[in-house]
Amino acid sequence: MFKVLLGIFLISEFVMFKDTVSIQKEVPFYSTLAQRKTLTVKADFTYTLVDERKLTITSADGLNHASTALPYDKLNEIKSFELEIKDGLTGKSLKKARLKDMGDRPYISNVSVFEDVRYKYYDVTAVKYPVEVTIRSEVSSKSNFFLPSWSPVPHINQKVKESTYTVIYPADLGVKYKEISLSGEKTQSEVSGISTITWSEQNIAAQGKPADSKLLLAPIKFALGQYQGQMNNWSELASWQNELNKGRDSLPDDFKARLHEMVVGVDEPYEKVKILYTFLQKNFRYVSIQLGIGGWQSMTATDVVKNAYGDCKALTNLMKAMLATVGIPSNYTLVRAGSDAKAIETEFSALQFNHVILQVPTDSNPIWLECTSNLLPAGFLGDFTSDRYVLVTKEGGGYLTKTPTYDTEEWNLIQSQSRVIIDPQGNATISAKQQLFGNFSQGMSYIKNNLDERQQRDFLNRNSAISGLIVQNYNIDILNQDSLPKSEINYEGVVQKFSQSTAKRVVLKSFLGKLGPSHLENKSLKQVDEYEIELPKAWQPEGNFPEVILNEENLSGFLSIILEGKTLKVRREISLQLSEKPEKDQETELLKKINTAFDRTILFTKSTLSNLSTYE
Repeated sequence: MFKVLLGIFLISEFVMFKDTVSIQKEVPFYSTLAQRKTLTVKADFTYTLVDERKLTITSADGLNHASTALPYDKLNEIKSFELEIKDGLTGKSLKKARLKDMGDRPYISNVSVFEDVRYKYYDVTAVKYPVEVTIRSEVSSKSNFFLPSWSPVPHINQKVKESTYTVIYPADLGVKYKEISLSGEKTQSEVSGISTITWSEQNIAAQGKPADSKLLLAPIKFALGQYQGQMNNWSELASWQNELNKGRDSLPDDFKARLHEMVVGVDEPYEKVKILYTFLQKNFRYVSIQLGIGGWQSMTATDVVKNAYGDCKALTNLMKAMLATVGIPSNYTLVRAGSDAKAIETEFSALQFNHVILQVPTDSNPIWLECTSNLLPAGFLGDFTSDRYVLVTKEGGGYLTKTPTYDTEEWNLIQSQSRVIIDPQGNATISAKQQLFGNFSQGMSYIKNNLDERQQRDFLNRNSAISGLIVQNYNIDILNQDSLPKSEINYEGVVQKFSQSTAKRVVLKSFLGKLGPSHLENKSLKQVDEYEIELPKAWQPEGNFPEVILNEENLSGFLSIILEGKTLKVRREISLQLSEKPEKDQETELLKKINTAFDRTILFTKSTLSNLSTYE
């Protein structure tokens, strides 16, 4: 009987412990949501969106879940807004608000200077909890070109009781969609040529990160202003974009004559592109302008020439016109830009882009131009638009292709040569030259052109491989080799306590510098570091110098140390080529392996007799 009771007790304890662990891991929630959205597309290519929400907010952390921000501009209008806040326990009405009670602000993005977008906003406040918030808003758009997507879980730390999205549209206009991680129900019907689709998700637990589930929508037939088009495939969307900019590439005659003069005697196509691209970079300023249909349609090339500025569309269109003037065809290309931008859904032909670049076809690989940059060399895109799918537009259609990856050693090379002189007290002077190629040079170009002298010096001090370096003199040069970015840094400085010593022993700790996540961003690395270190006369080597050899499938490298007279010659090489970018834990493990392998100390004695111990 005792054994049975003991067994029951142990089982109960296990169940209780298991439940406790489960509770501890449960994501906290600050609000519960019931939401219904209804999108109605009309035969004249306009639409309305009604959003009805009811939230129960349990703490101050959930107040932002009930915040409302409704954008408006020449294409989009706010029709109505109604809000009521009630005591969650008694049901007593605490506050009501209408459209007239909302605040109004301009929308200023990170990239745009001139925009006509503004938004109405309302922030919910409360002094005790829980509170119930009921919100109804209605907005309309003059164009179905971009249909709003749907996420059934709008916020982290939010439970969803029910979330539905209904789309009503004329069957002959058509709507297409892509479901991503949706697990609820979908119903469809068609009556008198009007189609209705409803998606419904229910009883979703709170999540600690943004939800993956979403619905992408796009029209099949659409209109933006007077420009109608279709999105059955990428070619149709590209054709419409080309039509939108047709006739906007004319240039003044005197400007065209100037372009011809620039390339007189130049036959090689890349050299012509380079000359005109450099002229664009030096003479035209990037200013983002998002006004009405101008969010998608370029300014005329003539206006850009007159004003000497333009947004990405305008500068790309101008560069396209400039190249055409000297007989070089090119293609206006849509891209989703951003160093951390998510990949587009390639099988879902719809507007998924926020930027424009230029493709110049050649007999081999295209020349890509980022026309908003005054730093990048012709033919190099940088991490803002590299390694992603883009939509090339041209007369009669277009196609998806991918921009360069820049993931070979040529584009990810670091070389350094350093001379170090150590005095008898262990202090050192250093003179060094570091060369950065490709992706690594891109960052140095920014530092050269955007930081002042003090900031540049601080950067060099902070990022030196040698701890405690104080840079006294330096020079940064940008020495691009055609499309390959190249930067060269020369500096001189001092390091106190470069070595550590006791009465008889001297220790040179590792001075080679550790690799960090930035070294692995482009899946490839070639780094070569060379040191010539002048030692004090009294120092004698203690044992053998450390050696390192790495020889793995995707990683190789070595460390060699040779003493010639009183000059210690150190050379480290690392070569890395990954098939894909590692996950965070894999990245951490790989960096640890490399840095541990090269974290070696070198030992000396101060006497003329060597203590023959082995180096670490």
